[in-house]
Amino acid sequence: MTTVGATTVEAPGERSLRSLFRKRRRAERGVSFPELAWVHHLRQQELQNQHHGPYEGPAEKRYRDFVDRFEAENGKIVSQYWCTTEASGIALTIKRRPLLLADTVRLHWATDWSTKDKPKLMRLLYECETLAVRVQEVLRDTSRRLAIQSLFNVISFVLAFAETEHSKDDRAVAEVTRTTRAGLKEIEAYYRHAAERSGQIVYVGGMLLGMVPPLLFAFAAWIVLTQDHTSPVGIGLVCFSAGAVGALMSVMSRLSSNKVRIDWEFGKDTLRTLGSLRPFVGGIFGLVTYLALKSGVIGIDLSNNAGSSYYYIVFSFAAGFSERLTQDMLLGSTIGAFASRGKGQKPEEDSGQVTGLPPNNA
Repeated sequence: MTTVGATTVEAPGERSLRSLFRKRRRAERGVSFPELAWVHHLRQQELQNQHHGPYEGPAEKRYRDFVDRFEAENGKIVSQYWCTTEASGIALTIKRRPLLLADTVRLHWATDWSTKDKPKLMRLLYECETLAVRVQEVLRDTSRRLAIQSLFNVISFVLAFAETEHSKDDRAVAEVTRTTRAGLKEIEAYYRHAAERSGQIVYVGGMLLGMVPPLLFAFAAWIVLTQDHTSPVGIGLVCFSAGAVGALMSVMSRLSSNKVRIDWEFGKDTLRTLGSLRPFVGGIFGLVTYLALKSGVIGIDLSNNAGSSYYYIVFSFAAGFSERLTQDMLLGSTIGAFASRGKGQKPEEDSGQVTGLPPNNA
């Protein structure tokens, strides 16, 4: 490959207070990757003209300054690939984050100059860059780094080919295109599998965040029930919390059996918001089930049970765990009751059974 593929030698860095202020000023100004690619190209031209030795001259100094400013904003460059004849290249950066937060891994590219007169290679690089954008926005942690490193290898391979004489040979271009697309297909398959898991993790994280209010309600219910263990308010709060826990357990059990389908390209914020609302929905179902049992809409007689509050909690948990069961139970009982009244009949009363459902031969 006729490229500069290795990281260049860096001059010893300063560790004084003045150098810290310089880095802060560089970070405030910022440098885009196309600007860095162009400055690197000017540096290569200066080396080819032999006006200065390696790591000397104004172009070298300007390039070092741009690298510092770029890394101050985007993180350290750990892999880079530069074309020698055009102002094009690609770089992979890692920006450290504090505490237990995952490092930010990003891919930067500027490829238009090297493929401006090669439309087939330009289209191929466009497909690579489109997949890179999806990977960077969706994947997390190790899976993201592996996919980005694979894309870095593919794009650098295409850039290297673009600088050779074979880039004008249609047969060679067709072979490179076939090989590259086969590699992209493997990366995309990995991306889809990892993105599904990543979306599920973000969704569950949002659910855990949404469990904070139900836990507070459960604590408030405990305070109320210590004063009066038959308080409807306290039992209602407990039923809300039980429904939220049921919703959480429902999603966790379906995750273990791989039955949860999430559109991971919604974005992390959207998935986290949807996940945080899921316990609230389960809590509402649990509370409505408690009110339905308490009001007699569902024909289950709990008057003879000394510990009837436990029955409310169990039904509320089941309501949050299975929303479809709750809908069938509530809507079926209500519709059946109204149908019986419309015919001048009283709803059936059968202790421990859901009544009012249409007959089997209806």
